[in-house]
Amino acid sequence: GGGRGESPRREEAFHRREEGLRKKDLELQESLIKFNKFLQENESKRNRAEKRAQEEAKQRRAKEAEIAKLKTELETMKGEFSKLEDVVSRNLKYQRYLETVQEAVPEDYPEVSDLLNRYKTLKDANADLTHRLQQHEHMNESKRGEYVHYTKEQTNDILNSNNMIASMQKALENAESDAFRVQNELDSQIRSTSDRTLEIGQALMAIDNLLQRCTSKKHGNYLKHFQASEDPQQAVQNKHLDELARKGKAAMSELDVIAAYIVDFRSIVDEMRSAGGRYRDPAAAPFGSGNGAGSAGSTEGAQAGDAVHHGHGASSGEQTANAELSASTSTSFNRNKNSKK
Repeated sequence: GGGRGESPRREEAFHRREEGLRKKDLELQESLIKFNKFLQENESKRNRAEKRAQEEAKQRRAKEAEIAKLKTELETMKGEFSKLEDVVSRNLKYQRYLETVQEAVPEDYPEVSDLLNRYKTLKDANADLTHRLQQHEHMNESKRGEYVHYTKEQTNDILNSNNMIASMQKALENAESDAFRVQNELDSQIRSTSDRTLEIGQALMAIDNLLQRCTSKKHGNYLKHFQASEDPQQAVQNKHLDELARKGKAAMSELDVIAAYIVDFRSIVDEMRSAGGRYRDPAAAPFGSGNGAGSAGSTEGAQAGDAVHHGHGASSGEQTANAELSASTSTSFNRNKNSKK
């Protein structure tokens, strides 16, 4: 029973001790916090004190440097003051002179400053005029050099132009001479061409006359030779020729037709002569009933043949071809005459 009564007391004593320890622990923690806070405040105060000390030292050094600088400036200004005193002492005579001048002409210069302003104005004007004079002198030198250079260039250009004029004058004379020669040659060619054109026109007229004589009258109805049709390719080429050339080609074709007629006429004449026939009017008898047709053919053939042999006939090549054509034409004519008999 006694043991059970002590146990609660021990627990209560333990709890009281535990509570006392907890309070001491809290007090200790609060003491530590306060001590840390105290240490932090001291550190902050120490830092601020060190910073303030550094700033004060920096300011002190700056003030000392400024004092040294001001002392230097003071010494400099003392030296300048001494120099200015010397300048003032030397310029006092000029001051007195200016005052004397101003007093002599007070109506023009009421104050000494007016006299000084006038001097400054004249000095500036003189400097400006001097500067302008120098500029004009430089400009004058530059223009003189340009003038000399321009004169030299123009002299060379004049000489070159005179040489060119002489050369061109000579070329003009040669050109005029060539033009005169070409004009003479052209006139000569025109005259020659005109004469040749006249001869060709006469020849073409003679060819047309011969062709008309060969194809006219009664025998033109019995003997028919037609001009060969023109080749299409040849026709295209002839389009590019002038009128005279086309007439010349047409006349060559007509000459072939005339040569064929003349061959027939000569064959008829030769056959009629060999047969001893005489001329009879074609109107009195048909072509194949007697010797009249042969005589008529011989008369026209002889006339046409004589015209051809007098300068309007075919060439040697054409005469050879016409001789061959004459034999075949004569044979055909004899066949027609025998069949009509």
